[in-house]
Amino acid sequence: MQSTRRLPSLNALRALEAVRETGSVSAAARRLSVSHSAVSHQMKQLEEWIGRPITVRRGRSVAFTEAGESLARVVHDSFDAIRHEIDLLPLRFARAVSISALPVIAEEVLLPNLAQFRNAHPQISLHVSLAQTDRPKTPAPDVEILFRKRDRLLPDEVVLFPGDAVPVCTPDLLRAAGGDPVTAVRNGPLVADEDSRMWTRWLAEAGEGWTPENAARTIYLEGSFLLQNAAMHGIGVAICRRATITRAVQASGLICLSDFAIDQDWAYTMRVATGREVEPEVQIVTAWLRSLTTKA
Repeated sequence: MQSTRRLPSLNALRALEAVRETGSVSAAARRLSVSHSAVSHQMKQLEEWIGRPITVRRGRSVAFTEAGESLARVVHDSFDAIRHEIDLLPLRFARAVSISALPVIAEEVLLPNLAQFRNAHPQISLHVSLAQTDRPKTPAPDVEILFRKRDRLLPDEVVLFPGDAVPVCTPDLLRAAGGDPVTAVRNGPLVADEDSRMWTRWLAEAGEGWTPENAARTIYLEGSFLLQNAAMHGIGVAICRRATITRAVQASGLICLSDFAIDQDWAYTMRVATGREVEPEVQIVTAWLRSLTTKA
């Protein structure tokens, strides 16, 4: 192995990705518009550079060793990141301010207010993306909206919306329970996301009278976005964040079954990428986001 070089040739890595995706040297050569021997040569060079075999021939197809598959996957992901960045170049040149938000915040808070922002600031382009988890996104967007425990906030984070949560259901489910919120919870079914502690905690703190008659009647969904949509479709009773159900409650799509809330120690927060906070466009966007706190 040539330890003085940190990377093999770019052509060898492109050949590796193509062979993995097509399953053969011939198909990879067609994809890359080169000869069969050219791809074979690049693969041989790559193995010489590594000092170990990374492929195994199986008839006309090529299979990867465990190490070869791992390397090929990393190469593919890296090239994909480059392709994605190239796709985003028009946005970069347009100086769009990027906002990354959890799906439930994007749908319930950002999208309903985007037209108002566009009308007020037509000169500013926005790029809204989804953060599938509450962990920071890499590379960091200009503005991130995350869900965090208040005592773990970083110095540059600002609280946008409280994270407290209450039980909700559709009017039909409440009517089926005779209009009694306690009966609605006791009859269920309950719906929960992967943070199943929420129902356990809420029921324990709300009192014994709310305890469901059949605890097994619980439906689990991944993430607060699916959870809230399940509640709005009448699938069951859910504990949802008050900040994200404002529109549904105002439109009578959901009804709060109790004012007793949990998770007052959590919040939706905003963080601006280092160095971007001085940009005028970013300042306008963050001021707009702060203004939405009165609507949530």
